[in-house]
Amino acid sequence: MLTEADRTTLAKAGITNIDRLASAAAAFLRAHPIYEAPPVTNALSEAEETFLRDSGARGVGAWSDDSAADNVAVIAGEFAQMVTTALSQKEVADLLGVSTSRIRQKLEAGELYAVRTTAGRVCPRFQFGPGGTLAGLEGVLRALRPESHPVAVQRFFMEVHPDLESETLNRALSPHEWLLTGHPPEVVIVLAREV
Repeated sequence: MLTEADRTTLAKAGITNIDRLASAAAAFLRAHPIYEAPPVTNALSEAEETFLRDSGARGVGAWSDDSAADNVAVIAGEFAQMVTTALSQKEVADLLGVSTSRIRQKLEAGELYAVRTTAGRVCPRFQFGPGGTLAGLEGVLRALRPESHPVAVQRFFMEVHPDLESETLNRALSPHEWLLTGHPPEVVIVLAREV
């Protein structure tokens, strides 16, 4: 049962339509069936398992349907949040001051990142700043492997990376912050090849 605290948390993340959230999660599960292949046996050492468990990983060790379902729920939730808070092509066109046909051209050319939904392609917010697309975005998108999962791409852009240490800000940045603050995109392009 969804509590008021749950609704407040979702609203803070920009999700106010629960049906749309559930629909996006279901679409994700249809597109990425998880139980079609048998579970992979664990090839980790005991020390590696302990490290991962201590770091918060779930499902480490013996196969567990519950742990697998928990992990899928986390990824499906991230995907659903990304989709429900993404910009429509019209919103991107307004942000960039161009026509929607120009946005479609940019999508086809790989100059913008989009996720297909039942309502069409939408553009996740991680590629934008207040004034438009992030500087150097096109090079970063070209470096991503085509098979990269959308949640992995979003995590790449939004999670702090130790190789992106800003001398100006005196801290490590996420690729999104790195590009947004005008740092050179080359290092992010190199990192994007690993996503």
